[in-house]
Amino acid sequence: MSSGSVVTVTGEIDAAALGPTLAHEHLYCDISVHSGRADNRVTDTALVSDELGAFLRAGGRSIIELTPVGIGRDPVRLREISERSGVQIVSGIAFYDESTYPDWVRSATIDQIADFFVREIEEGTQGVRAGLIGELASHNEPVANPAGYRLREAEERVFIAAARAQRRTGVAISTHAALGRGGHAQLDVLERHGADLTRVVIGHCDAHWHADIETDLAYYLPILARGAYCEFDMVGWTELAPDPVRAERVAALVGMGHAARITLATDTCRLSQMHRNGGRGYDHLWTSFLPELRARGVSEAQILSMLVDAPRTALSGS
Repeated sequence: MSSGSVVTVTGEIDAAALGPTLAHEHLYCDISVHSGRADNRVTDTALVSDELGAFLRAGGRSIIELTPVGIGRDPVRLREISERSGVQIVSGIAFYDESTYPDWVRSATIDQIADFFVREIEEGTQGVRAGLIGELASHNEPVANPAGYRLREAEERVFIAAARAQRRTGVAISTHAALGRGGHAQLDVLERHGADLTRVVIGHCDAHWHADIETDLAYYLPILARGAYCEFDMVGWTELAPDPVRAERVAALVGMGHAARITLATDTCRLSQMHRNGGRGYDHLWTSFLPELRARGVSEAQILSMLVDAPRTALSGS
């Protein structure tokens, strides 16, 4: 990948063409193998392609699709969705929860796992290349205790492989750090093994919240201080946190000057979330959340910094 470019499922594009981008979504996945919910089986390419029409009409242009190996990743299907919908799609390559690791990963060396990531980035599957490493997951814990969170041994091996693959390819890394708030522990492993933290996005920063905003800021701000991105990617998941609470935290960080290091998304991965099934759709950020931010004084320039500048810089480094 050349400097200033981004690899999409239909080929390499100039990073400046990325436009407004949802930084963490699922367009083709089968998370039911992990969750046990048939609602998590999103495999109808015609349905998703049609749903993305609302995303484009709302003002979106690109989507970073982060379905890992083991829960339905299919880059060829993503190319089909991109061609049918007109949405630019960047596909990630990673592994999800340890229970969904392919058998070969359990016995592979770290370098063999890194080699796999590099092949998907440089050669791809049937010519469809990955544009970043992600959704790179470590486990959920029921209690939010960043200080006590540690990666499990198998997870750490995969994270070390990701760091090595990033050093060889120069791509971004996007993580799953949900319950337990494992972002600090993830950054520790990646940093020890030479990853460029300025190209690392810590996902699911908004998976839960505290009544005291200072407790949440104490998690976000050290991530940003290390040069990484904070991702608020569960917009619309009101069972985890009310969107006004998300907006309050994003607005606080923007007010501190961090808009260029915040990415936004809705982590859509259920059939019930589709407009056709009465759900909020891939355009929910525009129809519901951005008005929340504007009401809290976030400017249009700051919104564009989060939707355009941050994902472009993370993916391309420029």
